[in-house]
Parts: sequence; structure tokens; C-alpha cells
Amino acid sequence: MFRLTRNYSIASLVGIALVAIALGFFYRTTAVRSLIEHETLSNVSTAQSLSNSLWPTYANFIAHAASLAPLELIHQPELADLQKDVLQNIRGLRVVKVKIYDMDGLTVYSTNSAQIGEKKDNNIGLQKARAGETVSEMVFRDNLSTTEQVITDRNLLTSYIPIRSSPGGPVEGVFEIYSDVTPLMVEIERTEYRVFAVVSFLLFLLYYFLLMIVRRADRIIRSHENAERRAQAEQIHYMAYHDPLTGLPNRALFKDRFQHAIAVAERTGKSLGVMFIDIDRFKVINDSLGHEGGDSVLIEAAKRIRTCLRASDTACRLGGDEFTVILEHLPSVEDAAQAAERLLKKFTEPMKIGGREIIVTTSIGIAVYPGATKDILRLLKFADVAMHRAKESGRNCHVFYTQEMETHAQENLEFELGLRHALQNGEFRLYYQPRVNTATASVTGAEALLRWQHPERGLVLPDKFIPLLEDTGLVIPVGEWALREACLQGRRWHDAGHNSLSVSVNLSMKQFRAGTLLSSVRETLKVSGLPPQFLELEITESVLVEDVEQALNLMNELKKIGVSLSIDDFGTGYSSLNYLRRFPIDLLKIDGSFIRDVTRNRGDAAITTTIAVMAKSLHLGLLAEGVETREQARFLKTIGCHAMQGYLFGEPVSADHLESLLGEVDVLKLAGFDHSPCVPGTGTPAPV
Repeated sequence: MFRLTRNYSIASLVGIALVAIALGFFYRTTAVRSLIEHETLSNVSTAQSLSNSLWPTYANFIAHAASLAPLELIHQPELADLQKDVLQNIRGLRVVKVKIYDMDGLTVYSTNSAQIGEKKDNNIGLQKARAGETVSEMVFRDNLSTTEQVITDRNLLTSYIPIRSSPGGPVEGVFEIYSDVTPLMVEIERTEYRVFAVVSFLLFLLYYFLLMIVRRADRIIRSHENAERRAQAEQIHYMAYHDPLTGLPNRALFKDRFQHAIAVAERTGKSLGVMFIDIDRFKVINDSLGHEGGDSVLIEAAKRIRTCLRASDTACRLGGDEFTVILEHLPSVEDAAQAAERLLKKFTEPMKIGGREIIVTTSIGIAVYPGATKDILRLLKFADVAMHRAKESGRNCHVFYTQEMETHAQENLEFELGLRHALQNGEFRLYYQPRVNTATASVTGAEALLRWQHPERGLVLPDKFIPLLEDTGLVIPVGEWALREACLQGRRWHDAGHNSLSVSVNLSMKQFRAGTLLSSVRETLKVSGLPPQFLELEITESVLVEDVEQALNLMNELKKIGVSLSIDDFGTGYSSLNYLRRFPIDLLKIDGSFIRDVTRNRGDAAITTTIAVMAKSLHLGLLAEGVETREQARFLKTIGCHAMQGYLFGEPVSADHLESLLGEVDVLKLAGFDHSPCVPGTGTPAPV
């Protein structure tokens, strides 16, 4: 984590040290450069003074010194006089050594006699001086011998100065003068230390002032960081324990609240209730309104649940359309029933979803401790079992858990496990209910209806297992099996001489949207050999509501294959005249709920007549389902509906049984135009 104060302190202290060192170095360099310039001028003056006093006397000697051997040169009498005159001239000055060179670089004279006779041709300073340039540099010697003393640990400045007899004349020799600048260098160092100290002090004052500002800023930043961390932690905690869609506690928080409620109930002996709430037909709602509409229903459902509870109750969303409520400190079982009634009544109020009003109902299961169960840890499971019993009882109601429900739930579980193996064990069967045309007095086809031949329960009707197929996802492979088997049977009928019969197969919503339907239909027709015009695919209205373009494209592709398309249970879903105009539909199937009372209920008769007129206007085929009586058949004939299906003409039977009846059925008699029906036993149709 970034710490402003710490990083500022480190950076500032390093910066202070660098600035102070840089300023000290800059001052020392500038001071030394100024010292060299000043002392060079002083040495030039000294050299000029020496030149004026010595050169006229010793110029010839210096000029001819190169012709003498070094040992001979040292013993020349002129050197003793020259030594005396030089010392006389530099007395009282900072000059500690003087050397005189001729133009060949020979040391003709030096206050240090040991250096007389040395050759310095390669000396850069000497070379520049012979060219007429004055050169100075700082030199440091641990031990410098002169004629008067031995100098140690001193700072010296040496200058090479050209000698001319007259201003502007040629260079005739070179003076090398050493000046002792140690006191000046000591003063420079002292001043450098003072500058370093003052600058450092000022920088530390600035650092301290800014440090106070930075510390305050750091505290503010840390405060904001801590606030953000707390907010993030709270957000993470909220997201971990709450449903993001409805804002209700989720499954994780429900477990905590439930464990706490259990502990309180066991300690105090007070009643505890759990309600398991499930929205009725939510799959249909979700498929019809789309996922956004389904989410809106869930959000509104959560709001309504909250408004019906006490402050001590806890509502949770476990997932999907499942909600739970923990009822703590229940005075009596009747209070749990009253809470459920409040919820059911609240849900009867219309919901406005996506610009339309819909009615949503719920099924509620309730388990109470102590009560029907003594196992408090299994309350939620028991409430779930009671909720499923509420759905089986017709939905939009509440049911309390009883011990008998556990046995029933166990049977359902075994039923579901058996269903998962039914396809691979070959337990599914197709039954066929004939379709007739009263105008031509003929059987035109049959609708394939799924049955399950359970090894223990016998023949199971689809209303008992189709919902389980939908929930488990088995509806797609089972639907493909049913499509293939129906097409194969249709081909067998054609081969047996009944080549005008068509076969109708229902498609589930999941099967329609699985993405494999088109290829499955093509492959099935190819394998079975059934001409595509004799295959009719039945879909419900809800399939067409969501993702209209996808549904339209798929139906157009199916029409290209040559199959027929019909709308099953027309009038019971979210009907829209728009899809009748846009979609390539061949047939409308009037739902049996309208046919049942068509001869006694004016409303049903009006609806049925309207559907018939609309189908005729749109050039659509029309078929009535659930025809049970001759009166119903006569009414349908009067409104122009001749295609019928129902117990009056035959109940769903096996393929072999239907084929045996095809040559015996007299459609006109069955339709009521004769007093002797061929198929006895009309009554309430079995679920299909």
C-alpha cells in the first residue's frame, strides 16, 4: 500500500542530501576557479617583476645554458648570484619555488638545486608557455623541498609564464612559479561547510513544513482508503449474502439466519415456522415475457413478500423463483396460516410488467416446529415438500406439511429417477388419436401422444411426467425420439395403403429453441422416408412471443422442408393477431376448454365462432380438439369447422389398434348424422 509520508520523507531526505552536496560542490568549484584566476594574476606579476630585475643580467647565461653539461651548469657562478636575486625578489610573497626554463625545456634555474639541468620537453604547461600562453593548475604535494624549508601537506598553485624582453616580443624563456594557497583553500573549505550547513538547515525547515502538509494529506488519503475498504468490504459482504436481483438475503445468509432461529427455538421452546414460496408457472411467464420480464416479476414478488411480513421475519431468495420465509416467535400455527393468506392475497393484485398487467400466483408450503415434525433441522425440506403438494392441489394456495407427504415425496423422487432411465430402457410409448374430416367423412391423420409404460405403475399419462422431463432437460432427447418414432409409424401406415394419413407431433418450448430442431427434422424425414407434407409440427403460442425473429426464421426453414405447422391450444396463451399474419402457420387448433361448453355457454360459442371466422379470413386451417358429443360436432359443422379430434371419434390408442380401426370408422355416424355411433363410451377425455 502506498504511504505518502514515508515515501515523501525518503525522497525529501535524499533530495536534501543531493542538493546540499551539489551546492557545496558548485561553490567549491567556483571558489577554486576564482582562486586560480587570482593567483595566476599574482604569479604573472611576480614573474614580470623577476623578469624586469633579472632578465637583463642573466638572459645571455640562460640562453647559453643548454651548451653546458648538467654538472657543469650547477657549478656556474652565475647560479649563485641568480639564487640570491630570486630569493631577494620573492621574500614576503606566497611563492615557495621558482624555476626558469630556456626555450628547449631545460631547467636552467630552480630554487630546488636538485632540479637544475632537468629536461621537461613533454610538460604540457611548459609547451603552452613557450607558445605564449600563461597556464596555471593546482598541485598537491606531500613534501615540497625549497632552499629555505620543507613544506608538507600544502595546497600549491603552479603557473607557467612566458618571458619576453619587451611587450609583444618573442618568448625567450619560461618562469614556473609555485604559490602556497593553503590558507585560501582552508577558507574555501570552511565557507563550503557553512554553505552546506545553511542550505541543509533551510532545506530541513522546508522539509518539515511540507512534512506537516504531507502528513495531513496522508491522513486524509488513509481515511478515504479506509472508508473505501470498509465500503468495499461491506459491498462484498452484502453481495456474498444477498441476492443481487431482489436484494433479499440469499441461500448463504438464509443458512445463518435459519441456524440462529433454530437455536432460539430450541432454547426458548417457542414455535418456528418456515414458508417455502414458489411462483406458479414461472417458466411460462419467463418464456412469454422474456428474461427481463421474468426478472421484473421476481423483483416485484420480493417486494410483495417483504410487505406482508413482520419485522422479526426473514425473507430469502434461494434461487430461480423460489423464496423462503423464516417465521420466528410464532404464537400459534394459525399465525403462519394468516401470513400465508396475506401473501396469497397480495399476489392476486395485478403486476404491471413491460407495459401489460398480469396476475401472478404462488404456491406456499409451511412447516412448523414443534408441530407435524420434531426434526427442526429438516424444516426447510418439509416446507419444500408441502409446497409441491400445494402445486399438485391446484396452485395459488398454502399447504402445511404432514408426515404423509414425506412418503409421497419419496415416491416422487423414485418416480424421477425411473424417468431418467425410461428412454434407454425403451419404456416410452406413442399413442395416436385420430383426426377426422366430417365434410369428407374420412380419417385424415393422427396426433402422436406420449405415454410412459412404467414397470411398476403401469401406463403413466404425460401430465404426470412431462413437467419432470422439462425440469431435467430430458424433454429434448425424448422429443427427438417421439418425432422419429411418429415419422416411422406414419411411413408404416403409408406402406400399408393408408397413404393419405398425416401424423402430428407436439414440440416443447425447449425442443423448439434447442438449436438442433431443423437438423433433427431433416434427419428424421430422411431416415423414415415419410414425405414431409404428411408431418405436422404443433407448437404453442408462448413459443412465438419471445425472440420473434428467431422463431420466424426457424419456422420459415421448416416450411422450406415441406412440413406443416400448427398452433396448439389456440386461445389459451398470450394470443396476438400479429403472429398469425407474420408466421407461416397452416392450422389453428381450438383448445378443448372452449369446445367443452360450446353448446351451453354463449361466451365459449362466441369465441369459437370468432376463431373460425378469423381462420377463414386468414386462409388458415382449423381443427377443434376435445370433441366429445354429437351436439358439439354439429355446432362446429355449422360454423365451418369440419376437422375434429376427440373422444367422439376415438380415444388415444396404440398404432396397431388405430390401424385396425381405420377400415371400420364411419365418420358421419360418429359426427351425429346417424343414431348408431361406432365408438362407444364417450365421456371425460383423458389428459394428453
